[in-house]
Amino acid sequence: MPQNISEITRRDLWEALEGVEWWGRLSEVDFLKRLYQVDQLPSTDPRFRNAAQDIAQHRVANYDWPEDWVFHDDRFDLSNGDDETLLRFLTEMLHPAVRKEEDAERLVSTINGLLRADGYHIVQNGAVSGRPTYGWERVAPTAAKSDTHFTKDVVPLVAALAEMAQYDDSELEQAVLRHASPRLEEPEYDNWNGGTYYYTLTLLVPVALFARLGTAVSSLEQRIAKRIELVLRAPDHKRLTAVVIQPELVAVRKDIELTRVISDRSDSPEPQFWTPGLFRLFLSHVTSFKQRTAALRQALGRYHISAFVAHDMIEAGKLWQREIEAALKSMDAMVAILTPGFHESKWTDQEIGWALGRGVYILPVRKGLDPYGFIAEVQGIKADNKTLGAVAKEIFTSLLLHPKTRERIHEALVIGLENSGSATEASATVALLERASSLRPSLLRRIGDAVERNQHVRASGATDRIRLITKATTAG
Repeated sequence: MPQNISEITRRDLWEALEGVEWWGRLSEVDFLKRLYQVDQLPSTDPRFRNAAQDIAQHRVANYDWPEDWVFHDDRFDLSNGDDETLLRFLTEMLHPAVRKEEDAERLVSTINGLLRADGYHIVQNGAVSGRPTYGWERVAPTAAKSDTHFTKDVVPLVAALAEMAQYDDSELEQAVLRHASPRLEEPEYDNWNGGTYYYTLTLLVPVALFARLGTAVSSLEQRIAKRIELVLRAPDHKRLTAVVIQPELVAVRKDIELTRVISDRSDSPEPQFWTPGLFRLFLSHVTSFKQRTAALRQALGRYHISAFVAHDMIEAGKLWQREIEAALKSMDAMVAILTPGFHESKWTDQEIGWALGRGVYILPVRKGLDPYGFIAEVQGIKADNKTLGAVAKEIFTSLLLHPKTRERIHEALVIGLENSGSATEASATVALLERASSLRPSLLRRIGDAVERNQHVRASGATDRIRLITKATTAG
């Protein structure tokens, strides 16, 4: 079968499937055995005889491959192979032996929104035990409907999101979407792969409502961004990738009063912009890259990281400067997003200097600029041509391994497990804890207590996995 599914569509598929466990209920090796002879495919690691052993080592024992590794592994031909290889993989992901019916239906909708442009459509072709199986058929290619979906008038979009939230009984989310004054921020442009414009949706809500949100702000931003991803899922060179919830400013307050309020916050040991219990990460960036940085902040949330991002222009205003100072005083680590203009900025170099003075860990993320000066010896993370999710995962891995941040990120994960609000959330946090090593005995006791005290941890079915974490960590 020829290759009609373009490189662009394949890239969009990988991004749309980010965070989806493509192997479903099975192990990765067992899933791939349904499609490939993994025992006969070569290993990329000279220590092992075949791909099955390779995968077991790097995805189970070491856990040092990213979750989307298979899409970029030439042995499986998903990025560069013919259409049939990719379509067989996608439809196998939907098989009832692999995935629940309702989850498969959601994925079908997402996948079809991307495949139609290249003339394919996933369709039901049978059933097993009354549950649908899927194949594909050729259809007339249809242009991506991005312009009909994406519009700078975001009021209809926000109204649709509010109606969707109503069916989920998401009370706080409904309140935000129904009372917000939505604003679309000016886009940032990335010229990779034909060029993409990235937008941020700012939701200005009444101060009283913002106060009600408390520590739920980050999770609400992520949930709304995920809804937008589902609604605007057609391939597009205009992408709404971040959501920011902010309080409406109170115009009647005098500057001197507002200065005093923010000054008091800056001197406080617990600044209110950090989500309590999470790892505190300062994202240093130039103003022209603020929207992609805001989207990265949301991607980091799944790793129990609260990231500080300057959303507004910094025009020598004393008030905003004090907010930045408060974040610099209380951060656990800093990520320096090295884009062109970073070194020339009067703000970012001072932020680096502040971090060096405090002796906190600085992790460079290279996107068009290499580390320089006192951070030149740190290789950092190369972000070019990577998804935000992949960059966020590498940041988490670096924080998990570095001696200056390891214990603090361990604590944030344990607090996340203790506060799990659903079985899915608890299971995801356990998966992150499985990557940790040398947990302190006090944290291990708290992990055990979480099983007893949190019903969602018990319902996640992760009790045996938690026991293994305890044994492995104690043995290590």
